[in-house]
Amino acid sequence: MSLFELKGVRQIFDGRTVLDIDHLELSAGGSYALLGPNGCGKSTLLQILAFLRPPVHGEIYFKGRKTDWREKALHALRRQVVLVDQHPIMFTTTVINNVEYGLKMRGVPARERRKIAEGCLARVGMHAFAFRPAHLLSGGETQRVAIARALACSPEVMLFDEPTASVDVENQAVIEKVIQDIRREKGISLIFATHKRLEAVRLAEEKIFLFEGRLTGPGGENLFSGIVAWKGEHTVCRLGENVELDVKARHSGLCRMTIRPEGIRLFTAEQAKTVQSSSLKLYPGRVLQMTAEGEQIKILLDIGVPVRTLLSRKEAVQSGILVGDEVQVAIDSGATQVVQ
Repeated sequence: MSLFELKGVRQIFDGRTVLDIDHLELSAGGSYALLGPNGCGKSTLLQILAFLRPPVHGEIYFKGRKTDWREKALHALRRQVVLVDQHPIMFTTTVINNVEYGLKMRGVPARERRKIAEGCLARVGMHAFAFRPAHLLSGGETQRVAIARALACSPEVMLFDEPTASVDVENQAVIEKVIQDIRREKGISLIFATHKRLEAVRLAEEKIFLFEGRLTGPGGENLFSGIVAWKGEHTVCRLGENVELDVKARHSGLCRMTIRPEGIRLFTAEQAKTVQSSSLKLYPGRVLQMTAEGEQIKILLDIGVPVRTLLSRKEAVQSGILVGDEVQVAIDSGATQVVQ
């Protein structure tokens, strides 16, 4: 079942377009990670999905119904969807009073809301802090109380804006486990913004990549500024001084483009000898970094511009490639996409 559907959504601040999404659909019960660099539009999208700010243009559908942005209609929607900010604000009272606040506003009797609040604090490992001043908590503790406060209202959808960005490692592990448990045990739909690829791998079933307010599709971190030029009857995109890739583009000039990591292949010096006679174009490169991401290994390469590719653990072991090695790199033509 469709949870959210966005059509032609644009958000503009001070004359600058910060979000421009032609179409996006999210399913109920899913878990989604919004990925992209700072300023790419992740927080703006979360504010729209939380019904806190309407877009300048476009339509938002929630569970198949077009959103009515009048305050009276929004009140009911905000009971179903809650947003946990990156820097939550706590009232200058006890932790448990903060968690009870939303329930109190809804007229829940004192005994019932105390029971609910205690259960939610226990879920995030903060029951022992119930009667401490909430505004004196650490960043990680504050984030956990904010999650408990949101959970207390029994939402259908929870949105998180960089949930572990400002917390220590210990609290990060606790918060990630809480988020995993929420979805597994309660079936709540989850959407969270992060710039951490590993966090997205651990917590989300699907990833949505944003760059300069636009969806970029899979592999969104290989994003570049380039120049499209005609070469005979086809177009190429030039990146840096030495990289020239075949692309499909209607116009020449400055552009933004993306390369899917799965479309980047590595060859050792010996392997490269067997393909040099083919039409495959190879770029000399060096391995800068190798990082485990779930069952895959992400490899950062320097080929004149930094690019990232993914190998399975088995492929990485069989290749024998190590950090610092010189390699030859091929980029499949179907792996490139001009996005702007």
